[in-house]
This record gives sequence, C-alpha cells and structure tokens, in this order.
Amino acid sequence: MSSPATAAPGGEPPAAAGEVLTLLTGDQVALQPAADGRLAATIEPAPRSGQQPAFETIQDGEDVYVLPSDAVPLIPDQLDRELFNVTKLARYGYTDGIPVLVTQPDGSAAQAAVTAGMSVTTTLPSIGGYAATVAPDGSWWRTSGPEPTTFRSAGGLSGVEKVWLDELHEVALAESGPLVGAPEARAAGFDGTGMTIAVLDTGIDGSHPDLAGRVVAAENFTGDPDASDEHGHGTHVSGIAAGTGAASDGTFTGMATGAELLNGKICNSGGSCPTSGMLAGMEWAAPQADVISLSVGTTSGSDGTDLLSQAVNTLTAQHDTLFVIAAGNSGVFGDGSVGSPGAADAALTVGSVNKNEQLAGSSSRGPRLGDFAIKPDLTAPGVSIVSARGAGTGLGTPVDDFYTTVSGTSMATPHVSGAAAILLQQDPDLSAAELKAALAATAVPHPDLEVYQQGGGRLDIPAALDAPVRATPAPLNLGYFQFPHDNAGPAASEVTYTNRTDEAVTLDLTLDVASRDGAVPPEAMLSVTPATLTVPAQGTATATVTLDVSHGEIGLYGGYLVANRAGDTVTRTPVGFFKEQEMYNLSVQGFARDGRPARGSSSVHVGNVHDVAEFLEFSNTYVDGVASVRVPPGTYHVMGITYTYDGNDQFFQNRSMVGVPELEVTEDTTIVLDAREANPVEIATPRHEQAGLFQMSRVGFVRQTGTSAFSSTLTGSWLPTFAMETDPVTIGGFEFFTRARLGELPLTVDLVDPVVQELHPRPMLGTPPLDGELTLPVVWAGFGAPEDYQGLDVEGAAVLTMRGGPGHADKEATARANGAAALLVMNNAVGNYTGSAGSAAEIHTMTIPGEEGELIRDLLDQGDVSVRLAGTSVTPFLYDVVFAEPDRIPAELSYVADANRLATLDNAFHVGVPDHEIGEVRHSWRPWESISIGLVEGLPAPQQRTEYLSPGDTRFRQQIDVLRPFVGTMIEQITSYQDREQRDQSWFESPVRPGVIEGTPQQGGIPVVRDGDTLDLLMPEWVDTTPRHWGFVHSSVDTSAFRLFQDGELIAEAARANGDFPLSPDPATYRMELDVNRDAPWWTTSVATRSAWTFASEQPSEG
Repeated sequence: MSSPATAAPGGEPPAAAGEVLTLLTGDQVALQPAADGRLAATIEPAPRSGQQPAFETIQDGEDVYVLPSDAVPLIPDQLDRELFNVTKLARYGYTDGIPVLVTQPDGSAAQAAVTAGMSVTTTLPSIGGYAATVAPDGSWWRTSGPEPTTFRSAGGLSGVEKVWLDELHEVALAESGPLVGAPEARAAGFDGTGMTIAVLDTGIDGSHPDLAGRVVAAENFTGDPDASDEHGHGTHVSGIAAGTGAASDGTFTGMATGAELLNGKICNSGGSCPTSGMLAGMEWAAPQADVISLSVGTTSGSDGTDLLSQAVNTLTAQHDTLFVIAAGNSGVFGDGSVGSPGAADAALTVGSVNKNEQLAGSSSRGPRLGDFAIKPDLTAPGVSIVSARGAGTGLGTPVDDFYTTVSGTSMATPHVSGAAAILLQQDPDLSAAELKAALAATAVPHPDLEVYQQGGGRLDIPAALDAPVRATPAPLNLGYFQFPHDNAGPAASEVTYTNRTDEAVTLDLTLDVASRDGAVPPEAMLSVTPATLTVPAQGTATATVTLDVSHGEIGLYGGYLVANRAGDTVTRTPVGFFKEQEMYNLSVQGFARDGRPARGSSSVHVGNVHDVAEFLEFSNTYVDGVASVRVPPGTYHVMGITYTYDGNDQFFQNRSMVGVPELEVTEDTTIVLDAREANPVEIATPRHEQAGLFQMSRVGFVRQTGTSAFSSTLTGSWLPTFAMETDPVTIGGFEFFTRARLGELPLTVDLVDPVVQELHPRPMLGTPPLDGELTLPVVWAGFGAPEDYQGLDVEGAAVLTMRGGPGHADKEATARANGAAALLVMNNAVGNYTGSAGSAAEIHTMTIPGEEGELIRDLLDQGDVSVRLAGTSVTPFLYDVVFAEPDRIPAELSYVADANRLATLDNAFHVGVPDHEIGEVRHSWRPWESISIGLVEGLPAPQQRTEYLSPGDTRFRQQIDVLRPFVGTMIEQITSYQDREQRDQSWFESPVRPGVIEGTPQQGGIPVVRDGDTLDLLMPEWVDTTPRHWGFVHSSVDTSAFRLFQDGELIAEAARANGDFPLSPDPATYRMELDVNRDAPWWTTSVATRSAWTFASEQPSEG
C-alpha cells in the first residue's frame, strides 16, 4: 500500500481573527481580508493610565495607517509615521514586537530604554542612536511615551530624539565589461590591485572559482547562521565587481579582478535587508574598505534625509570612503523614484542601462524628492548581466552551475564599484568626493536621456583613467528656488578643475542646459565665467557658475557644464536646478470649541479634489494653532478633526469634524476652522428614551473624484461630537457619516438636592458595575488622603475629592475604609478626565468635570447635597446605527433611530461558563469604504440582547472572541439589512463543529470544490447553529486532524482540511474525517468533535 499524500503546500489560512499586529503603543490590530477586496482591522486597545485613545484610519494607496490619537502629535517629529502602517507591518512580518531605530540627542538613553520595554540590539554611532525591539506588551509606551498630556509642548517622548521603523529593504533586482572599458583598463595595468571593495549584500559564496581567495573578511548582520550566500544576489554582484572569470576561462570577467573583497552580509537568505543590519554593516565596512558597494534600497523615493542616507553622508565624512549605491528599480513610478540610501548626497548613485545604452525601464530616476537634486549620478550596464552563481541558488536565469543572468540596478552598481577601485589604484590620493566626480564627469551621456535619468551618463573607465583634467564637484546642484522669484538675486557656485598633466591646459567652458519644456536659460539667468579657463600644469583653476532665477522661465532645468580642450570634450559636469512653479502657502488656523487654538491630536488633511494623486498631505498637526501646507494653484479639500481638551490640556472633552470640501487656492491663503461653528451630532431613540451613546463610534468622510478617493475615519469611544456645516460639493463626490452604538448607560449621576442637575461622570477603569439606583449624601474630603477624613462621617456617602495627592487606587481604598459608598474625583481644571481605580476597587468610583465639582462644593458650603447614581451593568438592547450625509455636511445633525423602522436582531451569546467576558466587535463598511476599523468591547456572557441596526447600503460583520484578545474567534459573513427586517442569531450554540462557510448576498461562501483531479478545501473547524458563522483553530488551545479516504483506503492526511488534495479521475466514493479538540477552561461543550462526510466523485467531463 502506498503512503498517504499530504496537502499540497498552499499555506495555512489566517486565524479567524486575522494576522495580529501590535503597535508601538501596545494596541493590538488584527488584519483580515473581507469580501470584494475589503479589509477588516480589529483593535484591542492597550490599557492606558488615563484616557483611552481614538484611532484614525488613513488609506494611502495600498497602505493603511492606524493612528492612535495619543501618538498623532508626535508624528513626524518624534515618531516615524511608518510605525503605524499596519499593512507594511504585516508585510514585514512584524507581529511580535516592532524592530525600531532610535536616534538620541545626547546618546544617553540606550540603557534606560532596556528597562522600559525596549531591548537594544545594536549601537549605531552613524545615526547617533541604536537599533532595538519594542516589546509587544505596550510597556515602552506606558513608561517612555508622553504623559497623559499629548502635546509637543509637554516634551513628547522621554530620552529620544526620534523613533523610526526598522524598514526592510530589498536587493535591487529588476557583455557588460567591454561596454565600460574594463578590458582596456586591465591592459593598461589597472585591475584594482591593492584596493578593497566591501560588498554589503546577501553574503558571498567564497568557494566560487571566480571569487576564491578574494574574501579577506566577513561579518554577518542578519539572523541567518553565517555570512554565506543562500540567496545568490551577493555572489552575483561580487562577481561583477571583482570576479576573475576563472570558471568560464575568462568569458565572464568582472571589473576589478585584482581587488580584495569584504563580505558584509546585511540581507537574509530571503533577500530582505533590515535598516539596522544595513547600518551596522556600513559602520563595519567604512573604516576598512576603499569602496563600498550597496545594491540594496527602498522601493519608494527618498529626499535624502532618511536615516540610511544620512548615515552614508556621516560615514563618508568620517572615513573618506566612497559608497556606490543602486538607484533602485522603481522607474515605473517615474520622477523622484530614487530610493534610500542611494538618495544620499555623498553616494555615487547608479542607474541601469541595457547593452544599447538605453535606460532600463525599471531604473529609478530623479530628480531627488524634496530638493530636486540630480540622481542618479551615472549609469552602467544592468540588463541581462551574466555573473557568478552562488552554489545551490536559483537567482535569475542560470547559465550553468557557476553563472546566472540577472537584471537590475543591482547589477549596474558593482560595475561602478569595480571602476572606482580601478581608479583608486591609479590615484590612491583621491578623496571620496573627487573619486565620485572623476567617474560622473567622464561618463558618456545618451542624447535621448535627461540628466535626471542618467546623471553624467554611462560609465567610461578609460575616459576616467585618461582624463587630463578633472572637475569637482560633480554633479553640480544649483538649488531649488521656491516661488515667487522676484527677489531671488544671483547665486554663485564654483567648479574646480585639476590639471593632471605637466603642461598648462586651456578649457573652453559652455553650459548645455535647458528646461524640460525646452526653454534655454538666458545669459542673465545662467552663465559661467570665465568662458575660457587656463589650468596650470599639475595645478587647479576655478570657474564660477552664476544663477539668477529672477530671470528665465519656470521649470526643472538640467544639462552639463562642458569643458573642451582643443575641440575635444574632457569633462561634462552634470548641472541642475529647479525654478519652482507657482506655489502658495495654505495656512489653516484652528480653534477648539472652548476658543483656544487647535492643538494636540487635532489635525487636518489637504488633498486635490480632482485627483489626490496630484497632491495629498494628510494628518497635518497644528503648531501654535496653525497647520501649514504648500500647494500649487488648484482646488483642495481641507478637512480634519479638532479636539477640545480640559483645562490641563490633557483629556479630550469633545471632537469636531471641521473643514471645507472645496477650496480654490490662487494665492497665499489663510482659512479659519473654528470648532465653535460646528453643530452637535445628536441621536434620539424614541423606544428607549434613556439610551445613551456609550460604546464605540466612528465618524469620517470620503472625498471622491473620477480617478481617486481619499477617506479618513476616526474610531474610538464615544465623545460629544460636532460637525461644521459645509456647502455642497461641485466636483466629484463627498460623504460625511456617523456611526454610533447606544444602549442603557452603565452609570449616570444627577444632583437631586438642593438642585436638580445632570452631571457628566466618567467611570474609572476598574470600578465595579452598578445595577439600579443609589441616592447618597455628598461629603467633601479634600484630596482624599487619610488625614482628610479626620472628623468626617462618610458612612454610606458619596465622597467628593480633588484630583491630585494620593493616586486613584489609594483614594478609593481610603474612601472604602471609611465606609463610603461612592467616590467622585473632580478634575483640578475645567473639563473632565479619565483615571483608573485599580484592580481592587469595590466602591463606585468616577471622575467629574472640575466645574461640576466646584458647583457641588459651593452647594456644600450652603448645606446638604445629595446625588443619585443609576446604572445598568448589561444593557438589554443595543442600537448600532449609521447616518450618512451625501455631498455636504448639513447644519442639522439631529437624527432619530426609530426601532420600528430599523432591522431587529435577537442576538444570543452562549459560553459554557458563567460570568465570562467575551470580546465583541461589529465591523461596518459604507459603499465607498475598503477598510473597517472596529474596537473590541467587553461583553458579559452568557446573555441575550436585542440589537437594532441601520438598514440600507451599509454592510456589517460581527465578530466574537471567546477569550480576549483574539482567541476562539468566530465571525459572520458580511451582510446588510432591510427595513424592519427581523433576524435571530446565536453565537457558539452547541454543537460547535467543522462545517462549510455559507454565503450571503454580500459575501459568497467557500464550498468544497473539485477542480479536475484536485479537491480544493478550506473548511473552518468551528461553525455553530447560525449559518454563516465560522472560525478557524487557534494554536494556543486547539488541535485538529484531517483524513481523506478513497473507496475505504486512506489517501491523504493533514492537520487541517485546508489545501489541495489529489483525487482519482475514475468514479470513487470518498470519505472526509476531521477531528477537532479544544482544551480551555472557558470551553466546556464541544470539546472534542469528529465529523465525517461521504460523497461520490469522478473527474468532471470538462477535464
């Protein structure tokens, strides 16, 4: 009998909760694909000592950002925005702690960070900081993050200058030696002998015949066991830089065949290269190498201010070592696609051309983001390059066991690294800047390419070796000149020419420069003096290039400063500058509802209403009440959220959606977004008049055009919410929406004697629930310290204390010890705040606004005061309603949630143990939304609840976790509701067992499918009595085993009924068996199930 097969590798399906990430703040985010490309992100907020944050969701292309409100004020000054790019974190596999890079103002905080939930892995002097991993438990944020106050003015993060995500970079993949003149150089005696090239890459196969004996030192900066090359990229580029061609009888010979190699393994066997490893490798190589070759970089453009680029500049200055770096393979994105670290000023950045010297379509190009500087600096062959193949690797298209063919700027870069070693052999005294200029200014430009695509042009080693005169610097970046230019005035830049001969050389200097629109700069705009320059033998002379952008046309200019000697060109210095097009300052003055300037987590988004791809700046925070953006003329949406804080500038009191959906900008413009002009969002529930807004809420907007859209949603616990009236849009689409969950409030407090007035308490974390009503006398007890109770009778009373002095847990314990029935802590400023009573609290403990506390104190001065506390620990009903406003935000935002018109859902939550808290979240999507953010709410179980949901075009999906966070998760298929629709639903009602995912009109199911002779299975291990509920096993508590029989014979087995299983083409009877076991104290029914399905099947007639 043959052995049973196993499932074809197809990867395990995600757990029902999805891929769980932990943000820097400790908040857990579970990402899970939903229907039609939608995404559900479920958030389990980390505990805070004070206020729980709201979460803003921004979608920028394929990237989704989840921004906790207590982190927003620190972005980007102290926190890298990419730390909150949840799609990137998932793509990187950063699910158990976040690798970060930390820069410090004084280098003193590395040890402190270890005790604050951050483990330091590598000290990195080149960035003035270190690499570390932030623990996933949120302890670093609690101890090193900002105090409950959330402003920059509060000092922000302690002990750090900025925290960056440790990005994963990629190796730059997308008869070369003769093209650049390497054979001529070797014939002249220059092969890089005496020089050392550091290859920082995936490692080097030192046993390859072309590289044997060449690697003089190696270091591993990855998690791989050693510095060997299991990927192939590092060996391939090393062969280009310095391979001898021994395995091909010299056919595939590299550039500097006499140079020695340093093997710095900074990329793992999968080709991923963490920033921290790159930095450590660069620091290791810079003191030892003459040239450093880096065929690694980001896939997105950089402005050269990132950590890697700045480290290149720093290490170059410290060690005078030239970094030769790939431009990248993101040319498909056009301008500004040169990535990091190739964007560094000091780097010699290399683009890729084919053997016909045409620019490779994938080769990244400039101008550099931000300052429009020239990048790349030159090009080299990078298409279909044959070089050394690492033993056992499959990179590229193998030629034989020793060689493979690969394309990309990765391959172009080592051509230049080898050339640099050759040039240094000829002239070892060249500085890094001189070496860079010598290669860039002697390259051969292609007439069909602009300077921002090719820099100096294609590498020409003989020209660099034989040049009678060298020019520095190269390239010559003359600057970025912002609009307007009327008062610009002339700016001068010098180019120094060095004569390498024993006779004076006379150079004719001309500027061959034009704008992209073909405008030739007039002499009043751009000139070089003198036009004829004599450089003495073995000496230097200087020419001055003068630019005055008050003259000439607007545009991006590029070209060359050409130096001719007796009619022959000896150097071409790349020249570029940008005379900015019409641009204006857009300033947004923000005011909170209390009239103070907008601050803290308040932010504003600015985007072009015709196409956000043309312009988008999101999450612009306010500095001194002003958010500023520089924009070209056009029409923009200017929308955002403004928070009002308490008098201590610490805790949210309310939030306001403010903005202008269409604003035309034709000059410097200032607008005022005043939250005092916003109108309240109010929801009435006639059937349950006492219902209140107490759980998760979402507010947001979308701005749509024919080609793009931008949306922003804010998800968090309910705050009083306001929105500013806007005019209807005339361009594209717009929608403002509010989603709210209402039920019986867990706690209300009213003054009942000597006056009747509603108070606005916030239950402290840890306070016991209240069911029913209590009417209590109020007693003032100062700060609530033991000595404050001397002479007071507080038995059965509600004690009022002031914030400050003892901690909240101590205040509660002291009040309880003195016989109090409740504790009210008033803020020491206007407005309310949030606190924690600790895990041992036994009396009802809450905060109240400072002004309400002062009112009670004034009444106490006049006589007795009583309050009534009322609460419901478990609301018997829940309204989950969505209200959408198309085209505008109206003035009237008062809504009615009429239970007689809503859909009604009788929802039962079953668990096998009493008094158990489950996690509940319901995701929702408006038609335009591709991502839903939901906050997990604690829900006592077992229980039954009547829920009222909005009918119409909002889609919903509920999710239940038997154990928080994200264990024993079960999810319903996406659905929507009709007016007055009635449904019944039960969660975890026994028997809970394996089954097929059934579909809804909004989301198809996943049936068992036979495709040819393959059985395609994706069967959840957990379904209950409600169709369309499903869940997968969780490794911490579940085990499963799957078996497939054909005509009684076992033919396949696997841990799960997931994957592709081979079937016979002939008719046969099949039996599937799936055993599932759960071992958990909170799971007492369906602990072990065996399910079996018998069916007949044969190959379909279509094959």
